[in-house]
Amino acid sequence: MANYTVMKKNMILGQFLPGLIKDEKIINFYNEISRENFLPDSLKPLAYSDLNIRTNIKRCLPSPFNSAKIFQEANLQSKEIILLIGANYGYEAAILSKIVDTVIALEEDKEMKNIAEENIKKNALENIVIINSMHEKGNKKLGPYDTIISLDPDIEIKTVLLDQLVDGGKLFFFEKQNYKIQESKLSVFFKVNKKYIKQKLFDLNMPSFINNTTNDRFDFS
Repeated sequence: MANYTVMKKNMILGQFLPGLIKDEKIINFYNEISRENFLPDSLKPLAYSDLNIRTNIKRCLPSPFNSAKIFQEANLQSKEIILLIGANYGYEAAILSKIVDTVIALEEDKEMKNIAEENIKKNALENIVIINSMHEKGNKKLGPYDTIISLDPDIEIKTVLLDQLVDGGKLFFFEKQNYKIQESKLSVFFKVNKKYIKQKLFDLNMPSFINNTTNDRFDFS
């Protein structure tokens, strides 16, 4: 039987603490939330691995280390309203719910959305709303958002999504550099005076499920 307490401790010591995850609050939240409680039985043994986990649908769950890198880079503040694109099974939303006041999490796969919603309920997390919605459309009704974080590696960033940011807000996403070798970077759009400034941050690979020979996944029409 897997000892998830030991596995989690090894993740913190072996992946987080060598210097890449420095925010103590984030480390504590990953230590507090048990990922195995959010995963199907077949995936539980991989709960604290450094692998991005492919699910049985066209989706890949980011490793805890990868999501922690994103959340640390986002420099989230407690009063923020966050839009999370790709709720998956609810684990990443659960982590965010410990950092900020309100998390709106979109999941376009209805079955996964239902599982995420049940997981959130079982873990008594009351500041998360899970919505079944197309990722690229966001959710204008509950916005605007201080920060938008996309965990969907194939999302096409459109103005309809960027416009849901507050002025001064930011949108983090995976920007594919090479589809053949699945190379990507974490990038961010800043909204400043109703204009958008894009910045590439660092390598952070997530598998893509589309074939695209171009790097352009932005549509400002």
